[in-house]
Amino acid sequence: MNRYFQKGHSIDLLFTVSLFCVFALSALGVTAAGAVLYQRTVSQERSDYNLYTALSYIEQKLKACDQAGGISLEEEEPGTVLCLHQEIGSSSYLTYIYAYEGSLTELFIQADQEPDFSGGTPLLDIADLDLAQTGQGLFSLTVTEPGGASQTLLWQSETFETGGKTP
Repeated sequence: MNRYFQKGHSIDLLFTVSLFCVFALSALGVTAAGAVLYQRTVSQERSDYNLYTALSYIEQKLKACDQAGGISLEEEEPGTVLCLHQEIGSSSYLTYIYAYEGSLTELFIQADQEPDFSGGTPLLDIADLDLAQTGQGLFSLTVTEPGGASQTLLWQSETFETGGKTP
């Protein structure tokens, strides 16, 4: 009898199938772990983007209005709002920045108009905007995003030397 044509053992097939199953399960596990990690990364990046963009936007607005009498905090209907005073041509304008119904919102009106805070333009999704003047022209701005993460910007006015008032 020729030994090359002998019947194989069932253990050979079982070992091959088992090895394939281990490989397939390992590949599936690595793929699932990668998907979870990617999802967390995207979620964190979205949160960081909202916080950074909101604070950067407010900071640029503050820099643009950093002049005598240009920046103030006011208590209005939606809470404490950032009020920026501007002269464009011969007209005076006010820009209000505030949190309203889950959004960072901006309202731009002429200075002699009564503000309607429900008519502002929503900019970004945020949970809260906490504004405070902590001292000699120093403003504290804290943005909280819907997931609960928050970030604070401390901004010092270059033109105001005594807490937002001209010297």
